[in-house]
Amino acid sequence: MDRRQPRAQAVAVQGERILAVGSDDEVLRQSRSPKAEVIDCRGQALLPGFIDAHCHVLAYGASLLALDCSPDAVSSIGDIQAAVRRQTEVTAAGRWIRAVGYSEVDLTEGRHPTRWDLDLAARDHPVRLIHRSGHACVLNSVALRLCGIGMESEEPPGGYMERDPESGEPSGLLLEMNELVDRVVPPLSRPELVEGLRLASERFLAAGITSVVDASHTNGPSEWELLRRMRQEGHLLPRLTAMVGLEHREAAARWRESEGGDSFLELGAVKIVIKELGEEIYPEEDTLAEMVSPSHAEGWQVSIHAVDERAVAAAAGALSRALAQAPRQDHRHRIEHCGVCPPSLVERIATAGLTVVTQPSFLYYNGDRYLRQVPPQKQPYLYPLRSLLAADVRLAGGSDCPVVGPEVVTGLYGAVARRSKGGQSVGGEEGISVEEALGLYTTAAAYAFFAEGERGSIVPARLADLVVLSGDPTACPPGELLSLRPQMTIVGGQVAWRADE
Repeated sequence: MDRRQPRAQAVAVQGERILAVGSDDEVLRQSRSPKAEVIDCRGQALLPGFIDAHCHVLAYGASLLALDCSPDAVSSIGDIQAAVRRQTEVTAAGRWIRAVGYSEVDLTEGRHPTRWDLDLAARDHPVRLIHRSGHACVLNSVALRLCGIGMESEEPPGGYMERDPESGEPSGLLLEMNELVDRVVPPLSRPELVEGLRLASERFLAAGITSVVDASHTNGPSEWELLRRMRQEGHLLPRLTAMVGLEHREAAARWRESEGGDSFLELGAVKIVIKELGEEIYPEEDTLAEMVSPSHAEGWQVSIHAVDERAVAAAAGALSRALAQAPRQDHRHRIEHCGVCPPSLVERIATAGLTVVTQPSFLYYNGDRYLRQVPPQKQPYLYPLRSLLAADVRLAGGSDCPVVGPEVVTGLYGAVARRSKGGQSVGGEEGISVEEALGLYTTAAAYAFFAEGERGSIVPARLADLVVLSGDPTACPPGELLSLRPQMTIVGGQVAWRADE
């Protein structure tokens, strides 16, 4: 991914950095050593290590320990009930059952489960069933009672509590109310956290990912300290940049001064979330601008979660206002997702010099749902990758896992082929080239968090973070991108994962 030298025969690594790039003879001349290890890629493709510019590492680790209710594991509410019922048999009464990954559109019933559905499977255990998006959950009656949610409960700002239309009782479905539930559900134990992070690290490395950006808006001192300890103890291998919750930016400044950070663990942008409930967003643009302004003035990079058109407009507006009030060069403020973005918004984003970090794999996993649920007049503006690049917007890619898996090849396929899991075209005119798609997960992803001088390309003196793919993505038809598999992942010059081990 070096424009000056897009292809080469060989790469030499010394310590944690790249020593030389060129032909076999050129590289061998610069790296002669009796102790040198030679790795023959046997015609496979050596690429910069992939960068996931938007994921949720701690949540991903926790999800790998939870009851799997994803479309791969269940196809109906009855399946969910059976899975929860089995879990009650191995869980002490009164202990929480954590289940994750359900998608109502993939269930036979075509609806969200309710508290009463879950009660039939678990009467003595509190159950929390988290939606695939991470922005909704369903609680059974025991869990609702523990959370203090009943007939008289009021929704928090930006939250929504579904109620039975006849009785007015909460149905158990909560939207954008995770913070309330998180205060009640006991945290994972230290051994559970360690195991979750170990599993998450293994999955990232198996996907060829050598750097991740944790985009969680709840990240604060306790999360940073946990990640620091995990890294010191060897439980977290991909390099990690953790975003900072808005209310924690002063603590983050102190943490940076005391801990410093390095290429394996550092703090990144301040994260703000726009909650979207139907046509309503919270906060509105004026309030959002007030939230953005202090962080911008203090020199922080600001990242805003915005999916639908109204939220994207508010994010672009708030960031543009901050830049107008206090112009700054190289701010690299980010809009995360940018799921519906018409041409007028593309132009505003480009004019403000904003970076967009998007999720092409959603086109594959969620494309069939988009075609059913997104109004036809908005469908041409779904994840408009081609339009954003044509407007010279810096565009990077991430998985948003655990919403979907971290596999980068799925993102490549989504960006290039723009076909859903069901084989339908999802805005094919917005497809981009394989080379451009690779850039989303290498050079552009590194740029999105100020790391392009060290990562994202195979250039002498940069970090030797590399992945060997089973084939050359630039030489295969788009339909074959999904079949590519990482064979080896190298972090800092060390082989961190092999497919054959």
